[in-house]
Amino acid sequence: MIPTPPPACREVARVLKSGSRFLMLPHIHIDGDDLGSMVGLAAALDRLGKESYLYSPDQVPEVFRWLPGSERIQNRMPQGPFDAVILMECPAEGRLPPGIRPRELGRVVINFDHHPGNTMPADVHWVEPERAALGEMAVLLVDSLGVPLDREIATALYVALVTDSGNFQYSQVSAQTHRIAARLVEQIGDVSEICRRLFRDRPVAEMVLTGKVLQTLRTSADGQVAWADLDSEMLRATGARPDDAQNLVADVNRVRGTRVFALFKNLNPGQVRVSLRSTGPEVNQVAALFGGGGHRLAASLTVENIGLEKARHQVLEALQRKMAESAPPEEF
Repeated sequence: MIPTPPPACREVARVLKSGSRFLMLPHIHIDGDDLGSMVGLAAALDRLGKESYLYSPDQVPEVFRWLPGSERIQNRMPQGPFDAVILMECPAEGRLPPGIRPRELGRVVINFDHHPGNTMPADVHWVEPERAALGEMAVLLVDSLGVPLDREIATALYVALVTDSGNFQYSQVSAQTHRIAARLVEQIGDVSEICRRLFRDRPVAEMVLTGKVLQTLRTSADGQVAWADLDSEMLRATGARPDDAQNLVADVNRVRGTRVFALFKNLNPGQVRVSLRSTGPEVNQVAALFGGGGHRLAASLTVENIGLEKARHQVLEALQRKMAESAPPEEF
């Protein structure tokens, strides 16, 4: 059964049907969800004879370069103007690619997202924080455009859905998520090769890098928080590239009994990027204290100009405060 698209979805479809030339923009540090959603939606618009331009200042991570259509991502801003600019997973202006001013690029700005606390200015908003992935919403948008799912579109949207749902392990995965995934699998057929490329096919350098990061693994005295470090020296020692660190959060976040995991990435001088994962405490609120954001149980932030040790101390202290606030009351 195909779910009825919500009114916001139908409004986005109306804008896309009425225009002919569109620009899609992902958040900084492009990931599988916005990339797959961009590629899948662009393929659907192709079927309607529309022009789509996909821009990101970031290189497509190697793990996704096999995906048909990923080569459409341009690192140079295409010439405007556009009938509409579609912001993919950009919950705030700070998540846009640097220097981008959407209203100067298109007649209509569409805010297309599934992050909570979205404050992005736009003309049309379709934001559903309860969705497991933007790819889940993109399937409904393709339906609203009247474009039948085919193998090319389904493959891109399956990549979006399976990566941002943590291979269907995260809390926002619902029965509808699985029903939508089933529709995609019906078009793709065997998805084992897709999953192998995404989750199992790793270069040796990445595996060695994971081992080095695991050597830094620590836990708090109460065992509630675990963290690990990644720095540029580890990359040099292993011959790994920054792309090879894409899966580290999932690979290292396996410590039994912990409620929060933090990966501290010190890859650029004066900058520490932190990825947070949780099984309860709302880590997006902690990320927001440092100008970051994300989902309730998966968020990220960047700390500038204080070094790894001070950044680690500040973030861990903030996490401990958040966990004390969210601790269940004691029973008497």
